[in-house]
Amino acid sequence: MTVNLEFAKSPLGGAKHGDANKAVLIQEVPFTPGFDLRVDPDSAAFLSVVAALGLVLPTRVGEVARNNADCIVSENEQPGANGVSALTLGPDWWYLTGTADIQSLLKPVQDSHHISLVDVSSQRTKIEIYGPNAKDVLSHYWEQDLRDENFPIDACSQGVLAKAPLIMWHCCENCYLLFPRASFAKHLWTALTDASIEYL
Repeated sequence: MTVNLEFAKSPLGGAKHGDANKAVLIQEVPFTPGFDLRVDPDSAAFLSVVAALGLVLPTRVGEVARNNADCIVSENEQPGANGVSALTLGPDWWYLTGTADIQSLLKPVQDSHHISLVDVSSQRTKIEIYGPNAKDVLSHYWEQDLRDENFPIDACSQGVLAKAPLIMWHCCENCYLLFPRASFAKHLWTALTDASIEYL
């Protein structure tokens, strides 16, 4: 997805707090594409979506599937091209994100099947929290159990963090991705950076 930076504004301006080589790094990854996909998992349309994306969409709420999709955990490191991740938010509802042109991949499916694909990129931003104390920072506010036995790698959940509704994805060891509504981003950033002070 090409972003016109002359007009597009990130809610946090690509803010960064902390250090990847220390206890915690918090950074916004602005202009991350996001799509809400709704499709019946028992339909032919679902099989066409799976084929087009190149990954099997999980049907259990809270599970994540991904293809060539990595986190950004240090300066100058970029995720792989043509990456796709699918976060299962409901029995027939996925949040799709990644570096691939998801809209183009699914256009033929939309033309031949009944699916709903809505570009919600401007509704949310992405905040990455990385480091050995990332979970401790999140635990100051998150309403759910973040222990690995209950929230393992490639688990996702919707919830409220510091009164900000968001999607959280445990994407790799010591790394969590948050997808808050853009309107809550500044409030959330203040809460997260405040909670991280004792670890820096």
